[in-house]
Amino acid sequence: MKLSHWFIPNKDTHEKARFISWQGLLTYVLIFIFLQVSFSIVSYSKPGVLGINSDIDQKAVIELTNKEREKMGLSDLKENEALDKAAAAKAANMFSENYWAHYAPSGKTPWDFIMGSGYKFTFAGENLAKNFYKSNEVVAAWMASPTHRDNLLNGNYKDIGIAVVEGVLNGQKTTLVVQEFGTTENVVSRPTAEISGKQIQIPQTELDKPQLAVSSLNPQANINSLFDPYQATKYASLSVIIFMAVLLVIDLYVLYRRRVFRISSHHLAHMSILSISTASILFSSPGAIL
Repeated sequence: MKLSHWFIPNKDTHEKARFISWQGLLTYVLIFIFLQVSFSIVSYSKPGVLGINSDIDQKAVIELTNKEREKMGLSDLKENEALDKAAAAKAANMFSENYWAHYAPSGKTPWDFIMGSGYKFTFAGENLAKNFYKSNEVVAAWMASPTHRDNLLNGNYKDIGIAVVEGVLNGQKTTLVVQEFGTTENVVSRPTAEISGKQIQIPQTELDKPQLAVSSLNPQANINSLFDPYQATKYASLSVIIFMAVLLVIDLYVLYRRRVFRISSHHLAHMSILSISTASILFSSPGAIL
């Protein structure tokens, strides 16, 4: 097989270039498998080298949250020092126990951190986010999720606490955003917390147990990763798509010059797949909410 056959149609059979055939697709899959395996090895051997460097501001998240509430005619939430401490403690605990969830592997609950900060609440709630680049991206993602949106726009809440904390999670540098809501008005004996769209009445056993001393749980110092695996994968994907698009154009041009020009269903399928892939990559984000 000639090397040119990987880039232009076969002169005799007019078979399309190998790099836009199933052999090419297999090559691309192997490349991306190699990238992911390499990232995993680096994350394990050199924690914190890979990761996302975010530019998220705690005050901006509160301001953007209140703007969304104002649109719905709701009152602004006031920043509460105790909820800020609870949010910071929750983020620090996720790093120390290496998890991404509302409930810790050790059994700690969201209200453990809220009550441990000294905040006595009637209603409380929690939103989590990780690995977004900008403050507006975080709030936009919460607003796009029905359960997180309901939490953010809950009229029962009067106070808010935010923590933006950087650390190493699963071997990669990660930025966590913890958003705690609450109200101290008309405190009742059995307060309610809203977690993942579910209203949970705090069990009496939870209220009776000793609360966490959250002041001893300090966020990690800010760190900077040296390499962003998401951006690397994104640029690699776009490079492959551009490469395939160029080969597809060359394929059509060569067939035209050979006077065997035809637009087949294969060409249309390739163009459709490339267009959809490009759009999905351009509008994708490494951020996640919980």
